[in-house]
Amino acid sequence: MLTWVDLLALFSLALGLALGYRGGLLGAGMGLGVLLYLLLAQLGLKGPWWGLGLGLLLGLLAKSLPLPALSRGLEGLLGSLGGLLLGLFLALSLWTGFPWEAVGDTLRYPSVRLPTPVYQGVSQSPFARQAFHLAWKTPWLWKALSLEGQNPR
Repeated sequence: MLTWVDLLALFSLALGLALGYRGGLLGAGMGLGVLLYLLLAQLGLKGPWWGLGLGLLLGLLAKSLPLPALSRGLEGLLGSLGGLLLGLFLALSLWTGFPWEAVGDTLRYPSVRLPTPVYQGVSQSPFARQAFHLAWKTPWLWKALSLEGQNPR
């Protein structure tokens, strides 16, 4: 059964996809911004969030500069891919953004120190633990989701 955490994450995924399709090249710029953010986070730069803004700016420039027009279908496809990247990033951020704790050699996600409604929403989510496990096993994703400071490895 879906919890409130899943509904928020799936809504952000759907919203990113819809905004990307509707925005066209602006949506492609959002996806490019997510890729820039992931790259800058791997390089260890402080505040790689400006990569998202740079991608959005590039998308705006692509829309406003007098470039040859793309077909409507191609622009929608590029925007949808960018929106999908943004939506996936936001959904993963929501699913993995709750506190966790190291108990011996294992990890407990979510932490039992969370308030009861939040703990129940995250622990009963069919996606949150799998998303956290994916982030834990993928070092570049762990860094990109800003979980690096909590790293017990």
